[in-house]
Amino acid sequence: MRHYFRLSMKDTRFRIFWWIFGIASLTLMMPPAFHGLYPTQGDRDVLKATMENPAVIAMTGPIQEGDYTLGVMFSHEMAVFMAIVIGLFNIMIANSLSRRKEDDGLLEVVLSKNITRGGVFSAQVLLGLLMNAILALVLFAGLQSFGYESMETADNFLYAAQTFGFGLFFYGLTLLIAQLLPSADWAFGIMLAVLLLGYAYRAATDVAAPDLSVISPYNWISRLSLYSENEVVWLVPFFLGPVFLIAAWLLFRNRDLGDSVIRLQVNRRIRNIGSHLRLAFTLSRTLIISWLAGLLLLGASYGSVLGDLESFIGDNEMLRQMAGEGGSGLTVQFVGTLMVIVTIIGLVPPLMVMGKLLKEERRSHLEILGTLNISRLRMMGDYMILALATGALSLFLANAGMYAASLGVEGIGLTFRDYTVSTLNYIPAVMLFTGLSAFLIGLHHRLHVIVWLYLFYNFLVCYLGQLLGLDDIYRILTPFYYLNETPNEAVNLTACLAVGGVGLLLMALGHLLFRKRDLS
Repeated sequence: MRHYFRLSMKDTRFRIFWWIFGIASLTLMMPPAFHGLYPTQGDRDVLKATMENPAVIAMTGPIQEGDYTLGVMFSHEMAVFMAIVIGLFNIMIANSLSRRKEDDGLLEVVLSKNITRGGVFSAQVLLGLLMNAILALVLFAGLQSFGYESMETADNFLYAAQTFGFGLFFYGLTLLIAQLLPSADWAFGIMLAVLLLGYAYRAATDVAAPDLSVISPYNWISRLSLYSENEVVWLVPFFLGPVFLIAAWLLFRNRDLGDSVIRLQVNRRIRNIGSHLRLAFTLSRTLIISWLAGLLLLGASYGSVLGDLESFIGDNEMLRQMAGEGGSGLTVQFVGTLMVIVTIIGLVPPLMVMGKLLKEERRSHLEILGTLNISRLRMMGDYMILALATGALSLFLANAGMYAASLGVEGIGLTFRDYTVSTLNYIPAVMLFTGLSAFLIGLHHRLHVIVWLYLFYNFLVCYLGQLLGLDDIYRILTPFYYLNETPNEAVNLTACLAVGGVGLLLMALGHLLFRKRDLS
């Protein structure tokens, strides 16, 4: 087991390091920022009055009763959001260590070298425990170092503990799903759907039916009442993580390698793929379908709270004045903000599709395709077409879900055409990120991580920018600085053409560079 653990650690250490570094950096930068922006309790109470509405509840969870201290503000703004990132981190690592290695035939080789199944599974579990424990310890030490009055040792420890519990919950569930389903793509797709659906369900039920929201693990974080009552009992549901690990071991011990408990391809006839584009889609379809379904439901969950937001505005004199005549101005502004956030989330699937090209390169499949007279230009071109189509469809379905869920809300004044125009307004951002991805792949196969860092930067300045009071100078490096925030602003056609043109230029450069560089 020790030898296999070292091999697994060597294979994943850089990915784990960057995940932990990113999660810890984003988390630990927030308390000092909040302290600088809202230094007094009066400042925080004013913020609480403006944020205690259905729109914010849908995005970050309900606000706790009592004083809106620095610690409560930090947990309210960051805990649920960071849970999504922590869940994705655990899903990707657990899937790569379990089903992905099995699909690639590596586990069969390992088991032939006198390493038992118990040793393999123990290494997977130990690595999951270790990476989540390191993340929790880094967060605890960082939060302790600030020494803020409302963030005591017990509070910080509970925040770190819920981070560990949430991560292990999804790590264990991923290992279990990997035994049930026939491939790593299926396991990742189902777990991604669970991650996003859990958040979407919480967003809708936290507003409309709080008692029903308890089914979602995201709601357990809210019920912990971090930095106030500290309801430790809500850590208990996270013990489902070890239960999932035990169930996964029982299935892994008894099933054949390459097999699964659920056989989704029984009696499936052999098909002729016919083209490289269809091959690329076949390799990516589970990923694409799961993301499209998740974004559709995410948009619908946000759209479902617009009616409650209208009612809240109608009962609040200050917000009514901010909203303007008819009370719909603030709702439209909220929809515009949501569309930016949904667009950034919708940029993930096209980047993952482009990452499939790198995965095929690492497996030496591109060299095999080259012997079949399939040019590199066609290889990258087909993945770019698929990425652009996936990105555009992601934005359309998210906005369509938002529109469909808001049909019963009166006074918003937004039509399906407005949502469609907003989709078209942000497609140049899809082109830019796809082009940047192609350009980095063309330069070197190890540089693709830069586009993910850039996407993270976009999310940081667009999602947290207003809350942190960031100047527009930080947004100038993002396409969202130039693209107008529809539907509360008109489309800037010049900006759309400029951003899209840069994306096309990067695609062309990526094509040329990829054609000339050595594979792997």
